[in-house]
Amino acid sequence: GVKSVCLLDNEKLKETDLYSQFLAPPDKIGENRAETSLHRARALNPMVEVTSETKAVELLPDSYFATFDVVCATGLKQEQLERINNICRDNTKKFLCGDVWGMFGYMFADLFDHEYSEEIVQHKAVKRGPDDTEKNARETVTINVKRRAIYVPLQNALSADWSKPELRSRLRRGDPSYFVMKILLRFRDEYNRNPDPAKRKSDTDIIFRMRDELVK
Repeated sequence: GVKSVCLLDNEKLKETDLYSQFLAPPDKIGENRAETSLHRARALNPMVEVTSETKAVELLPDSYFATFDVVCATGLKQEQLERINNICRDNTKKFLCGDVWGMFGYMFADLFDHEYSEEIVQHKAVKRGPDDTEKNARETVTINVKRRAIYVPLQNALSADWSKPELRSRLRRGDPSYFVMKILLRFRDEYNRNPDPAKRKSDTDIIFRMRDELVK
């Protein structure tokens, strides 16, 4: 099980956070998001030690992130995500990141070299008597198959050159949400914020421009 969890956030709780943040109570608006989330987070499992860190990611040394077994990152710029991922790789720590923008979201995992077992259900033909046939005499058998997954760092996943012939041929089979993710991460990098519904027209124009530049 999980021994301890640290909530890292240097931002203040805003009213809009309450639409998706169920750990921080409404009467704590204006206070640090990590600290205001401690009480409810601890109540989820009293056996887990839950602490908070209020420093910004860029102010924390590499050694800080290396102390954890798993790091989950969200709401950060691409450069920050890649930095933390590289620290985790150098120290053989698992890294997860993700985000949600309205109805769209993504999740990325770097478990470097991960072995796991998968249950496979097979239907085998059996004969229980002289009148049985393979068509009407079958039984279900579950077997465990050992798998191995080789992961790549986030930096590699986001820097793929899709103009190369060997990658361009995969575009039609690929998921277009990959490019939506790249555009929204770039928006955050350049404007230090997420697209704002209050600025729908101007932000939509920016996103379309970034889209056109990406697909050239």
